[in-house]
Amino acid sequence: MSLHDLLAKPYYTWRRYLPSRVLYHPDFFRVCELLKQDKAAIAAHANERLRHILVHALEHVPFYQRSVKLSMAEAANEPLHEVLAAFPYLSKEEVMSQQRDFLDRRLDPDKLMYATSGGSSGQGIGLWRTKRLADIEKAFFTHEWGKLGFSFDKSRILRIGADARRLAHEEPAREVGNRLMLSPYHVHEQHKAAIVEAINRFRPDYVHAYPSSATALSELLQAGELDVQVKAVLLASEPATPGQLAAIRRLFRAPVSLNYGLSERTNLAFLKVDDSGTSDYQFDTLYGWNENRMDGDRPEIVGTSLWNDVMPLIRYRTNDYGLIDVDGRCAGIDGRGHEYLVDRSGKRIPGLSIVIDEVTWDFVRLYQVRQSKAGAITLAVVPRHGSLNDEQKAFVLDAQLRRWGGFFDISLQEEHDIPLAPNGKRKLVVSALDA
Repeated sequence: MSLHDLLAKPYYTWRRYLPSRVLYHPDFFRVCELLKQDKAAIAAHANERLRHILVHALEHVPFYQRSVKLSMAEAANEPLHEVLAAFPYLSKEEVMSQQRDFLDRRLDPDKLMYATSGGSSGQGIGLWRTKRLADIEKAFFTHEWGKLGFSFDKSRILRIGADARRLAHEEPAREVGNRLMLSPYHVHEQHKAAIVEAINRFRPDYVHAYPSSATALSELLQAGELDVQVKAVLLASEPATPGQLAAIRRLFRAPVSLNYGLSERTNLAFLKVDDSGTSDYQFDTLYGWNENRMDGDRPEIVGTSLWNDVMPLIRYRTNDYGLIDVDGRCAGIDGRGHEYLVDRSGKRIPGLSIVIDEVTWDFVRLYQVRQSKAGAITLAVVPRHGSLNDEQKAFVLDAQLRRWGGFFDISLQEEHDIPLAPNGKRKLVVSALDA
């Protein structure tokens, strides 16, 4: 057992009783106060933060000192948009190929926190950060989810994520302070009784989960089986389809907040689903500087963290796509680059557009869209009970052929399960083609 695991239980047990000032860096509270200001004031602070990061990067970060042809005086005084435009776009590959050159040269990496992520693409990245940066990140979530009454420290939370994973022989759920940790690997029929008993006993106020894990739970349980009413479902770390969001709403009968973000922490946006419908994504303009870069006819999301002065990523290409307007609204994030499918004519179609009909959930527990050849896709499905009969197979396949038969050859494949990846997530789109 790691030191982190040994310390986690007492920390989460006692943190609800500790004053917030003991738990968080002073900049956590500073950011919380900034977020309460009006739109004009926040815009002014965002401009100030962007100027600070650009000047800081030129002064202390080797990569930018080498690649940006600006003097310190120009960076500090020239029009902000011109200074930003002098910085090159960054890709994940470029950052990882010269990782140390993106770190503030005055800092010792051995004294920093280091986190790695395989990302939803499986392509890894590693970043150095400090507790200050982690606390600033939490301030933005505290502000947004606080609108729903949520508190990381005080609320009773059902958590389904990588940090809740357990070994196969262990029980699916355990209580750690104000959190009920439900292993995403264990959301399965064989553990159903234990899961229902644990949730009903713990009585969470909120669900905090990966979309795929919350969907799996909604496919396992009926609403009447839970003797609790949560206030909201808070989703992060993955995209979610309309079908997944509808399934989660059916189980929990509560508002859903879906977060768009990434391990590189350059952009942050929230979408809300409630009785009035589904909102646009709203990008937080104080968290990161949001741009679009046209990749052919697709608007790629590009971000610059306004707070990361440890390992600043400036004009970072996220490989995600969605048009952001001047107010930070985005109607939809179509999918990450590797989640696109290639049709018969070579056009790229968001894989998350391939969704199954609501009635299909009566006999299908999980599905996944797979592509290994341009112009052809396979819909892998896991039956809810036993195997699909001929009528059910025809229903699923015919519905997709009506929608997408002009774009793809479509086949259906039954599976016993669609396993989670090592990070505890389940991919909805798997493509063997180049992104």
